[in-house]
Amino acid sequence: MTEIHLNRRGINAIEVPAEVEVMPGSDLVLRIVNHGSPLHITLASPNSSAFTGFFHENLYVSGSEEFVIPIRENAYPGTFNIEVIAGYGAKRAEFRVVVRERAAPEPEPVEVPVTPAVPATSMRWRSSAPLLLLAAAALVLYGLWLVYRVDLLNAAAFVALLLGVILAWLRQRS
Repeated sequence: MTEIHLNRRGINAIEVPAEVEVMPGSDLVLRIVNHGSPLHITLASPNSSAFTGFFHENLYVSGSEEFVIPIRENAYPGTFNIEVIAGYGAKRAEFRVVVRERAAPEPEPVEVPVTPAVPATSMRWRSSAPLLLLAAAALVLYGLWLVYRVDLLNAAAFVALLLGVILAWLRQRS
């Protein structure tokens, strides 16, 4: 509930919060408290059409009043302003209404059946065997190129090394 105080610091004085937060599908409840003689106020919001059907309201406040502004269920996160006008436009105060994104419901914990653990090192060794073979083949081919200086051996070493890198990258993604 948001409180707006009138006539507390002087005639037609308006005190509003700087900012108020609401969620889509909720109500912004304004509790308007008049500390002095009765007066007419105007609530206006020219930039709220994306969030609510509220636009303009004239109120006569003699004591304490509540005014409800419904926020649309399908409102996207954003902001709009509400202006409180008293003294036939002589005094104005404005505050920002921030529409926050509705928090996603927390998923319920799912029980996972306990299964016996498989040694991870053996699976890791088997999965890296093709990578090691490609690296060894690249080293052998590069060594042969150093000895015989046949450019085809250098290209084959490069291709074997490139295939190893691609295979390691694909395994990391999955």
